[in-house]
Amino acid sequence: MTNAPATLQHPFEHPTAVKHFLAHFGLVPRTPDFAFLEKILSHFSSLPYENISKILKLNRHFLSIDRIRLPEEVMEEYARHHLGGTCFSLSYFLQSILLQMGYTSYIVMADMGPRQNVHCALVVQLNGTKYLADPGYLLTQAMELHPDRARLYRSPHTGVEVKFDRSLACYKLLTFDHQTIKLRYTFTDRPTPIEEFMEHWLASFYQGTMHGICLTQLRQDGLIYVHDNYLQMATAQGKRKRRLHDDYYRVVSELFAIEPELIERAQLAMAENMEMEQVHGLYRPKTVSPASAGEIK
Repeated sequence: MTNAPATLQHPFEHPTAVKHFLAHFGLVPRTPDFAFLEKILSHFSSLPYENISKILKLNRHFLSIDRIRLPEEVMEEYARHHLGGTCFSLSYFLQSILLQMGYTSYIVMADMGPRQNVHCALVVQLNGTKYLADPGYLLTQAMELHPDRARLYRSPHTGVEVKFDRSLACYKLLTFDHQTIKLRYTFTDRPTPIEEFMEHWLASFYQGTMHGICLTQLRQDGLIYVHDNYLQMATAQGKRKRRLHDDYYRVVSELFAIEPELIERAQLAMAENMEMEQVHGLYRPKTVSPASAGEIK
């Protein structure tokens, strides 16, 4: 175990990672207006939601604070290996970028059904209006938050609605298509102190979502989602699903441009991590099904 600091750095203290992000996507700092915010979010959604990097990092630093992945590591591993992160590392990195670019933003924690504080996103304040920015759900748009009006948005693969529930005093994010509407998460518009965010981030390493490989990436025509050997490709026209068998490593590697060796290492590390959870008496919830694991399906 290393002697790491007890708390996170302020998100503003990652200029190297922000410069790397801007240079990689050819972005030039400018006035922090809505158009530039949308451009940042569009490029940031190129970073996939995946827990391969998180599983591998946990395996190396199982009980240490060093298991978190800071913006420098996230950006470097995206540039080298096409990795991304989960909602915690992605939200923290995006906040670092937005703060460096002159935006006012803060992290909010979200609940997924009975699971409290398992998701996080950003609220951005701009010209007197608040917007939800959610890199964990790979949403390319900033969604206005208004307590009196629901907002509808369209992504390449689904509809998204954000509305305020006065009876619960919280916002709801729902997705919908021609057939179904699903509640994805709820959140309160309350800035999360960095110490509290750190606690939730560290706790997220021992959740059921770490007991299966999960990858999600947004494309121009839709979204690709993999959970263990379950593959789903969603577009505005519908969803295609199938199970991966002997072709698992090849298909996942081709879809996400991630080396098969990294995927195999993550599977081995995941088994070791679950054994370590038992050794240390950490909570092990039931295996999460494809319908509830990861992000937007």
